[in-house]
Amino acid sequence: MRFIEEYELMVDRDLRRTTSSAHPSPLRRSDTGVTEAVRNLLVRNPGTIPDQIGVAGELFVSPRTLSRRLNEEGTSFRALLDEVRRTRAEELLTHTDMTTEQVAAHLGYAEAASFIRAFRRWKDCPPQEFRARGADPRARTPVIAGA
Repeated sequence: MRFIEEYELMVDRDLRRTTSSAHPSPLRRSDTGVTEAVRNLLVRNPGTIPDQIGVAGELFVSPRTLSRRLNEEGTSFRALLDEVRRTRAEELLTHTDMTTEQVAAHLGYAEAASFIRAFRRWKDCPPQEFRARGADPRARTPVIAGA
């Protein structure tokens, strides 16, 4: 076995030990281990969502090892990224006055159109309609330009 492979196995064992939850959810196996570590890294800095290479680096494993470990836990980086973006989009649309373009940029989308397509896939309606359906304008935090 090469040194790198041995090192990744060692780090992976340590990662599993240190990231496992004391009280795992009986409903979702993916709430423990590497999955939870990735989820935590994705939500750590609002407005900055790291890519898979960045997350793998934070966890001291290769991107391939990260993919393999997430697959073993029944998920993928893409699925976790989608989950985090969906949750954050709902929060931003419900509690702020951010425009669709601002929300898209905040979530790491290069184009608002890509965000709108993803949001339609998640909620079966565009972001503007979601906001209009259940939004109480008094509950929103105004967005200050340039902030």
